Amino acid sequence: MSGEEGARRVPVLWPWLALVGGTGLSMLLNSRGSLLPGWGMGALLLFFVRQQRPGVGFAGILCLSTLATGLVNREVFPGSVAGNFGMALGGAFFLALVFLADRLIVGPRASFAGTLFLPAAMTGMEFFSSLGNPFGTWGSLAYTQAGAPVLVQLVSVTGLWGLTFLLVWFASVANWAFEHRDSGRRLLPGAAVFVGVLGSILAFGALRLAGAGSMGERVRIAGITVAGEVAAGREAGLSRLIQGGAFGGEDWRAFAEASGAVNEELLRLSAREAERGAKLILWSEGNAVVLAGQLPALLSRGSALARERSVWLGMAVASFEPSAERLLRNELILVGPEGNVAWRYVKARPVPGWEADHSIPGSPEVPVLRGSDVGNVGGAICFDADFPADFAGPTARGLELLLLPASDWRGISSLHKRQAVFRAVEQGFSMLRQANQGQSVAVDGYGRVYGELDHFTAEERVLRAELPVGQVRTLYARIGDSVGSLSGLAALGWVGWAVVRGIAQRWRAAQRVTAIPDA
Repeated sequence: MSGEEGARRVPVLWPWLALVGGTGLSMLLNSRGSLLPGWGMGALLLFFVRQQRPGVGFAGILCLSTLATGLVNREVFPGSVAGNFGMALGGAFFLALVFLADRLIVGPRASFAGTLFLPAAMTGMEFFSSLGNPFGTWGSLAYTQAGAPVLVQLVSVTGLWGLTFLLVWFASVANWAFEHRDSGRRLLPGAAVFVGVLGSILAFGALRLAGAGSMGERVRIAGITVAGEVAAGREAGLSRLIQGGAFGGEDWRAFAEASGAVNEELLRLSAREAERGAKLILWSEGNAVVLAGQLPALLSRGSALARERSVWLGMAVASFEPSAERLLRNELILVGPEGNVAWRYVKARPVPGWEADHSIPGSPEVPVLRGSDVGNVGGAICFDADFPADFAGPTARGLELLLLPASDWRGISSLHKRQAVFRAVEQGFSMLRQANQGQSVAVDGYGRVYGELDHFTAEERVLRAELPVGQVRTLYARIGDSVGSLSGLAALGWVGWAVVRGIAQRWRAAQRVTAIPDA
């Protein structure tokens, strides 16, 4: 009996139960309880694939993963059923393809070195897909570990990619140990290597957090969102606009009037928070809405408030130009204590769909005002934070405080907040994220929380915190996505070597057949 046949001596039902269990766990990856599913999903799916013929394994993961992810997408992404399942099919195809490559190239009962192929391939796939994917790093396995601050510290060195590699390597090592379970103590060296690496990562994270002092002087900040009855008319108009309802002149006037009530409340609450001692105030994404012609007047009032109260005011404003094809300008304007505009930033990464189709082109880089009394302060907007490379450019270096207004919906509120925190740990800056229809948070460069607010449970949607502002030096800020790119290149090189070796073996076999003399 061959080694591969020996590896298949398990009850026939077990692999199929593993497939169901693995895809079931994948449905929990976007939830608050994603920590353990992030470790278990890959191990179960790999067990299934290793026990099947390659084609069966590929088809099994493709079908069940498409079904599971499509069902989850209905909660996460508002849109058509066909669109959600179409996205699910694309993701499931690449997932199944990586597992198929592992089955063909490494296979059951391979050496311990073979455990490195799957994590390298999965990490490389995540990295390279994030470069051209309009959703950026959405779906990265690394985000499942947001509930483990000790592990999250790894991204300060490797970015998301080291954490993804670790999770998938666990799946590969677990299956390697199961397949070689008859080897006794010969398993110990390989197991010791993995445990040693994991232990070192945990020790690094624990020591980093234990040694984390204050990043800098604390700044009293406030994040403001206006919702409820006063915003009902504006929300109804915005929803109608996004859904493609016809908007005439009277409709735009009514929309502007309803939005004006929200703008007045934003200014009132900002003045109140300034009186209470806030030094920096941030509005949530697009909470202030105006027609394009009204923007100068709103900006003038915000500048007057900032000057009179001696505060920094981050005005997140959505301005509409009804006559333009690209009618939306989604903007964050930072006004200083002297009433001057420090910088203006237009959202660089509109969400695919209506927003992307109707937004003007965004700013080319993250703006940073250096040397202010609230540190080196920069800004981005919501979905921008799902693209780590946008915060690694030359202009963003030295960033100490990121203002991140956001606007979410219930299905992504917890997940999107957790993803944003990873940017703070990667680059080592403090961050204030104020979200409409989502979760707001104030964190430092270690991911430590100083204040948080849930839009759906808070009576008043104002986040207050004493946030230390400064920067923690990280290796990731220097090496960028090297771990992701090298993992992908290593996997491609492994595939290339396997193909060349297979061709060489077939050629030698053909030569031996040719050399046999006729009987």
